[in-house]
Amino acid sequence: MTATTTGAETADVVVIGAGILGGAIALELARDGRRVTVLDQGPVAGNGSTLDSSAIIRCHYTVPASVSAARDCYFDWIDWPGYTEHADPAGMIGYRPTGALVLDPDGQNLDRIAERLAAAGIAAERLGPDELAARFPALSTMRLGPPALPKDEAFWATSADPLGAVFYPDAGYVDLPALAAQNLMAAAMRLGARFRRRQKVVEIVTARGRVAGARLATGELISAPAIVNAAGPWSDTLNVAAGVTGDMAVRGRPLRVETHEVECPPEFAGACGTFVTDQDLGTAFRPHGASRLHISSTEPDCDPLEWVSSPDEYRRAPTEAVWTRQVLRVARRLAGLKVPSRPTGVGALYDVTEDWTPIIDKSQLPGFYLACGTSGNSFKLAPLIGRAMRAIIVATEQGRDHDTNPVALPLKHLPGRLDLAAYSRLRKLDAGHPRNVLG
Repeated sequence: MTATTTGAETADVVVIGAGILGGAIALELARDGRRVTVLDQGPVAGNGSTLDSSAIIRCHYTVPASVSAARDCYFDWIDWPGYTEHADPAGMIGYRPTGALVLDPDGQNLDRIAERLAAAGIAAERLGPDELAARFPALSTMRLGPPALPKDEAFWATSADPLGAVFYPDAGYVDLPALAAQNLMAAAMRLGARFRRRQKVVEIVTARGRVAGARLATGELISAPAIVNAAGPWSDTLNVAAGVTGDMAVRGRPLRVETHEVECPPEFAGACGTFVTDQDLGTAFRPHGASRLHISSTEPDCDPLEWVSSPDEYRRAPTEAVWTRQVLRVARRLAGLKVPSRPTGVGALYDVTEDWTPIIDKSQLPGFYLACGTSGNSFKLAPLIGRAMRAIIVATEQGRDHDTNPVALPLKHLPGRLDLAAYSRLRKLDAGHPRNVLG
């Protein structure tokens, strides 16, 4: 664990990116006794995609491995001080329980969701229309989809067909997602990690065919035998600079998405509400605090995707078109919602893979590791991704080829192990994989 070249600073591992993943990775590596330097071009930890995250803590995924991963992390989120082993003087996040409700007209899809949750030890209920109406009277229980754009006549279609649902109580959200990254960074720094703000990496330096360090825009070289790319929307650009994209079957791209907040109808606020994934209309929403409603999207096929060529240049303000379709969809499900005349929310930037599943892996360049492609739905997986990256680095240093003999990570809170091949850069893509936040 000794740096192999000489520079102004040396480290055992350089982590590029101080978002929620970079913070979790830095903490786990610092716990391992390593000298860790975290680099970020922002002014504080969590200032990029993490800042704009919906910060949902839920376990329903289409990838079975991610159900187990999210369930394992759930116990870290509900005992955040225990997980971080540190009380940040700047304040600690709050986990807000809401439960999670998945609406879908497809009974087979709901069966699969319930089965995956049950396999991970999660108590989930199948709700019929009458049970759904009794439990959540503020919601329409009729099928209103499939998703369409407001300009289409089908957008306003109604049906007499009732919806089914799956509900489970062990879900919620984090009130201040950027603070979560800052809590992790503070915990890592307490163990000796160094955090360098406003530092842009312009080159991955190599020597004798492996990583030797990271060069900054200032010209300074930070020497290290290992680098973790956790740069979010900037990660693919960094992978190209490192020359590691040649064998990647899966890559990430910057995608601009919008989330919005409006006044929450009293009949759905606080304990009356829950986190809803509405596959029938292609939207998701949850109460936020005592009186607000947070709205996001499941990215249905009818919605155009806004790919961004440069993560340094994108519009953060909400747009009228996206605001209209997302808020109107929720208003159809939640009849008491009053639609404001002016858009409120943010345009967030996510690092999205073709199958909406993260890449947690080594690369073809020895010493260069990947924690990217998080696709806007991996905030909740941060504690496990930190542990997984540490395990992959340790195994690789011990001579194990993670490509041919993937690491099986022991779960922290659950029995069994998680096969990290599910997050390989070499994985085969499923052509029928859904394009949505259940990725």
